[in-house]
Amino acid sequence: MSRQSSAIPTSTSAPTIANGHVSLLHPLEKQSSLASRTVSMSVSKASPTPDGAPSTDAEPDELFVKHTVSEVKLMQQRLRTDADAKQEELRLMVGERYRDLLQASTSIIAIATSAQRVKQALDETKETILLQEEPPMPQQPSLKSGNDAHLHTLQLLSAHIKLLLDAPEHLWRLIERKKYFQAAWLFLLARVVHRALVREDEQDVTWSSQGIDVLDEFPLVQRQWDTVAQFRSQIIHKATLSLREYESSAEDTCATLLTLHLLDSRPLTESLSVFLAQRSKTLHSSLAWKYDSDSADVLTTKPNGHAPGPTQPNTISLDFRRRPVKEIKQATHTALDVISRTVKAARTVFQENDSCQPSLIRRVLEHIQSDSPVPQVHSTDLYLTTQSLLTTLPSSTHLLLLPPDLRSYKPYVDLVSSSSSVHPSQFAQKLDEWFQASISNFQKAVSRWFADLHSVKELWSVRASALRWTLASKLETNEISEMTKIFDESCRQRVVEIWRLRLAGSIDSFGQRLDSTLMEAKQTSPVGFLFHAPPVPSSSQSRLDTSFEKYTSSLHRQLVGRTALLDDVLAALESCARTIRQDLAHVMAGNESPELVEQLEKTYRPDADALCANVIEKLEKTANEVSNTEGLVFLSRVSDELSTTSPFISEIGCQPCVVQDFRKTAAALHKRVVDRWRAYTVSSIVREHRIARRPIHPALRASLKPSGPSPELVQSLLALSISIQELQRGGQQRLVKATLEDFITELTSDDEGSLQSLYDMAFLQKLVTLHGEVQDELLEKRLREKLPSDVELDTLHKSAADALARTQTLFATLLPQADRFLQFGVPPAQEGQFQPAVELAKATSRFGLLLA
Repeated sequence: MSRQSSAIPTSTSAPTIANGHVSLLHPLEKQSSLASRTVSMSVSKASPTPDGAPSTDAEPDELFVKHTVSEVKLMQQRLRTDADAKQEELRLMVGERYRDLLQASTSIIAIATSAQRVKQALDETKETILLQEEPPMPQQPSLKSGNDAHLHTLQLLSAHIKLLLDAPEHLWRLIERKKYFQAAWLFLLARVVHRALVREDEQDVTWSSQGIDVLDEFPLVQRQWDTVAQFRSQIIHKATLSLREYESSAEDTCATLLTLHLLDSRPLTESLSVFLAQRSKTLHSSLAWKYDSDSADVLTTKPNGHAPGPTQPNTISLDFRRRPVKEIKQATHTALDVISRTVKAARTVFQENDSCQPSLIRRVLEHIQSDSPVPQVHSTDLYLTTQSLLTTLPSSTHLLLLPPDLRSYKPYVDLVSSSSSVHPSQFAQKLDEWFQASISNFQKAVSRWFADLHSVKELWSVRASALRWTLASKLETNEISEMTKIFDESCRQRVVEIWRLRLAGSIDSFGQRLDSTLMEAKQTSPVGFLFHAPPVPSSSQSRLDTSFEKYTSSLHRQLVGRTALLDDVLAALESCARTIRQDLAHVMAGNESPELVEQLEKTYRPDADALCANVIEKLEKTANEVSNTEGLVFLSRVSDELSTTSPFISEIGCQPCVVQDFRKTAAALHKRVVDRWRAYTVSSIVREHRIARRPIHPALRASLKPSGPSPELVQSLLALSISIQELQRGGQQRLVKATLEDFITELTSDDEGSLQSLYDMAFLQKLVTLHGEVQDELLEKRLREKLPSDVELDTLHKSAADALARTQTLFATLLPQADRFLQFGVPPAQEGQFQPAVELAKATSRFGLLLA
């Protein structure tokens, strides 16, 4: 099926719309209109061209007179082209808008049909009204004193209805301004007005006596009251929620409670329970706050994108952090503010004064039932009247037409009933139960908040701020005392937790450092450490006093032979003890109660005693595992420091008996470690001595004539002296005597009986004689027994004395402490020129200080 042309037929009529009226054009009118539009378009296209071409708006004869044939043909061609273009454009436009024309025609037909039905319905309504009977004429009221009583009744009716009409808007305004007492009063007044409209009262002039049926003639009254009645639940709900606002004044709280009492018919005892329950929800929301440590970590990130160093478990930061302290202070103050404001508001509203004056809410209820005017000293928002409420309405002048009984309306309050009062004992019981439950929840929250405080200084700063706030809260003495106990108990628990974490961290760090140090192959001896000069503080440093103190402590550690490794191991324990001692001094500096300090020390001491036991257990376990002399030497230094000069045991805060037992146990451990070291060292040196000793052929023994101790013995004694220097701090002659005794005993156990061995034994006997040991006589006896006939005993003694004079500086560790230089004699001169040691050795940089 071929598609027909989209040209518009001339027989159809297009509708025109003007001023909302639809009119259809006649076919002939439409054709004339189209023709006029076509002619106008042709004339406009034949107008002179802007480029100076011949005009096409003249008559054909004029064109041939003015232009040549070629110009006329050119104009004809151009007009034919324009006509074809316009025809194509018209065809496209009609094809695109054909669907819109069909939809418009369909809509017009539907509108015409609907208008026809409306017209028929209006005609039927008119006919029905005309067929009804005319209503009876109203009864003419009697005139009183020349006034129109009916007009007066209508004015009263209009005032009643006006109040109902204005009530919703004003109720919304009062609810938005949180004036729930005024809203409840207005609602009760609107309810009375509605009852006055729909009920008959024999004492007053009824509406029916004036020929007015309110429900039938004014159905708006009931509909409007249905709208106003919905505000009751909203006012009660909003007033209940407003009790959660702890910053409200006592007068506002009293007004809200009066709203619940008057509008919801709740007894004052139940209203008190609702008030405390709502404040409990407010307190719960404030106690649910939690410190965000993740954001704190972001703020503490180092500059240039570097993250802070890793934190070890069981460690407590010693720096005072301001951000968590500030936020926890704010959270604590908020919770305390909720509790204190709630208690004070409850007492202001419900509690009688000391002068037997009724409570605030009782005075307001008595004012509602009395006819006395509002005192000027009282707030008009709380001591409300209907007259003052009506003056705030938009049409207050028109509402003056209300009857006097409505303008002086007051809600009914039964002052004799138990629902209008709260017994003092019952009030005290409820308030005390709420206070105890609140401070119990507050204590749990405080304990949770204090867990984010990592030092005693931070904790005590929050505690001092909270106590100052509590003392200024104007609560009763017993309540302040209970709040103080809560803070003391929470602080005591957190302080003990902090100290326990520090103790656990210190023992872990001590064990790790001790194990890692014993695993290292090289350790610095006290003698070698003495000549390592610490860096001298410079004036360019920001804190010169601190740098000088560090320099002084470094020099002191050098003098006592405390190496860097030894100080690093003991610092884990000593820093913990020093920090706890500083914390305890900080607590006592705040003029705190002796009971709190005593409780802290009593709770902390078992943990400190356990730490000391763990330190001893770790040292004994390590001593049983160590099998090399380097480890035994270092372990002996650690145990010796802990039992003598280390401030750890004196500052950790243990009981005196525990301190004494710790020192004894550490000293006994030190003795066992030294005994093991002595056995390992002596056996090792004797073994090396026997390996280095060269056997002498019997034929050569007679030709060899020794003049002093053998080189092997000198080397062994030198090794023994160096070992003792690495072990002792100085001034321990008992260690030297015992070590030398064991060395001599093991060395002379397999004497070969040669002459050189006799010289060695004589030298050893000389060393023993200086210490006054028992072996002096034994060695003397053995020398006499094995002495050959050709050798005199005095020769051996003189040789030993000369050897001692030559080696007294070399074996200074094995000799008693000297009070003068070369106290065992001047070494005899050898053959040849004697050269002093200063000329043979290169002087060090510190030698000039010795000569000064």
